[in-house]
Amino acid sequence: MAATNKKKAAAGPACPTGLDLPRPTREDYVATVLEQVGAFEERLDEIETDMESSGWDDIGDFRRQLDDVRARLKGIRARSGELEGVADQDWPEAHEEMEASLLDAAGSLEDLTAGLSTVLPE
Repeated sequence: MAATNKKKAAAGPACPTGLDLPRPTREDYVATVLEQVGAFEERLDEIETDMESSGWDDIGDFRRQLDDVRARLKGIRARSGELEGVADQDWPEAHEEMEASLLDAAGSLEDLTAGLSTVLPE
């Protein structure tokens, strides 16, 4: 046991003491999530405007993708309201799930943008 304690002491803290970074509160985290969702929604609005103004007739598949991303963002928004009430022991899992949902939405948005870049003028 003493060797383990020495090993931990030798490794030092994960965060240097001079940084003294505050941990975000759940309220701050929820605000950050909502800010990210808002940015994604703004990007979707821009994409939708570009799709509609392009005059391109065959946007059905892209419309479904856009609607799917919007639905995911709506779900993230709804779940974000529940985060502040999550029990402390469940917080790591809830945080991980939220991060995964945001990454999934970001990936879907990137896929949509990439697909549309081949058919829409810049």
